[in-house]
Amino acid sequence: MKWAMGSSSSSTFLLFLYSFLLSLATLTLSQLHDVYFERNCSDTNGNFTPNSAYQTNLNAIISQFPTLTYFNYGFFNLSAGESPNKVYSSALCRGDLTQDRCYSCLNYTATELERLCPRNKAAIAWSELCLVRYANRDMYGLLEDDPPRTCAFNEQNASNPVQFNQALSDLLNELSAKAAAGGPLRKYAAGSASAGNLEMVYATVQCTPDMTQENCVTCLNFAMTELRLCCLGRKGCRVLRPTCVLRFESNLFYNETAVPLPSPPPSPTTSPPPKGKTSILSL
Repeated sequence: MKWAMGSSSSSTFLLFLYSFLLSLATLTLSQLHDVYFERNCSDTNGNFTPNSAYQTNLNAIISQFPTLTYFNYGFFNLSAGESPNKVYSSALCRGDLTQDRCYSCLNYTATELERLCPRNKAAIAWSELCLVRYANRDMYGLLEDDPPRTCAFNEQNASNPVQFNQALSDLLNELSAKAAAGGPLRKYAAGSASAGNLEMVYATVQCTPDMTQENCVTCLNFAMTELRLCCLGRKGCRVLRPTCVLRFESNLFYNETAVPLPSPPPSPTTSPPPKGKTSILSL
């Protein structure tokens, strides 16, 4: 088939082409960042007034995300200003992200969060690959449950719900223990399991690494309880909390190789006993 374009329709065609390319660019941006986006604009902490010191400090926080120069394995704690107008922020990228993808997600999510919660002193957003939150109080190391949960599920059901749920439960328990033991740099685990009927289940679990091992386990246990209430038998679901997240799908949605953590320091060596003397170990 041949396409012909007359001179009288050239401007119309160019306008159509421009609109198409613009929509394509928007779709590409959406695919990168906004496949999923959930936010909570908290009223508990109150609102700030336009052009106030608090807004200036919040803008300073948001402007830091595009200029980050350190990776910190995808976890960031930022602050700006002085009390009583000091703003605190924490941000977490999914544990399998590269530095560039992490930065891109944080910048987009922080900008959107400020736009969608224009006067709230405290807010949180979970996008496809990261979470960003800010407040007028220090949140570091705290096990948070406000907002209590956000749950989103795939409307499709597993073909064999009983077998699928058992495989999922075993997998999440295994991954939760692994993530909680992850140390102060990253508390993240991902894995898969056979769910019968040629189905697979893939899952990721993650806590902010400022959580203690005990608090990470507690947060993920709450999330798994919420998952059972929200989306048992579904082919996919995510439960989003301020300090931990979990997600499962029937298809692979994460990178199977995460950015490696640094090697632990070598164990200290003990000097041999002086020659001619015997070491005695008391049991």
